[in-house]
Amino acid sequence: MKRSARAVPSWGGPVLPMLLFCLYHHTMKFSPRLLCLPLCLSLCVAIARAEEPKPLAPVDTTPKLEVLNKQIEMNGEDSQAYVNRAYTFALLGRKDEARTDLKKAISLKDTAPMQNRVGWAYFNLGDYADAVHAFETSVKVSGYRAHYDYYSLVLGYWGTGQTKLALENYQLAVERDPRFGEFKTLDERTAEWTPLERRAIHEIYVLWSKAWKAN
Repeated sequence: MKRSARAVPSWGGPVLPMLLFCLYHHTMKFSPRLLCLPLCLSLCVAIARAEEPKPLAPVDTTPKLEVLNKQIEMNGEDSQAYVNRAYTFALLGRKDEARTDLKKAISLKDTAPMQNRVGWAYFNLGDYADAVHAFETSVKVSGYRAHYDYYSLVLGYWGTGQTKLALENYQLAVERDPRFGEFKTLDERTAEWTPLERRAIHEIYVLWSKAWKAN
């Protein structure tokens, strides 16, 4: 079962108009002379919508992708090349090709590290249920001994909306690696993560620091 990527609130969507309506409503109570405010509000909404970024179009190729293609051409049994290419496909928006490579990688090498790597690719595809399955399979095989086990589960549970499990595993991630316990070191630790990965871990960190951690 696949779950689509979470919707990100947009200033050009319903959020900005509602905020501006409230501003107008309360302002008019105190300053009835601001009769031009509705026009200004409409212009603000129009500008915000015009500035909304368009979804990134899939990318045909990159130097890294060409290297991975050559590796697979030279050795069709290179499971690491397949999973690396799948992750690259996921980031480039080539979802069907990514999923095909992920299945191939697992068929060649079904180990705990491979399942974890597959989980990260599924996560960036927005296939959160598949990501959780891969992460859970990985930790069962590794016995939770890998340094990445707990924070990988955090990402998966964030994606599937299982907040309590995400928080529980975040606490365990902090106990294993204290850098996850402070925002500055967390930000440094995840500096090269993808925007989606960083968003997930940062959102759970905020919940953990404000509503879970015992001060």
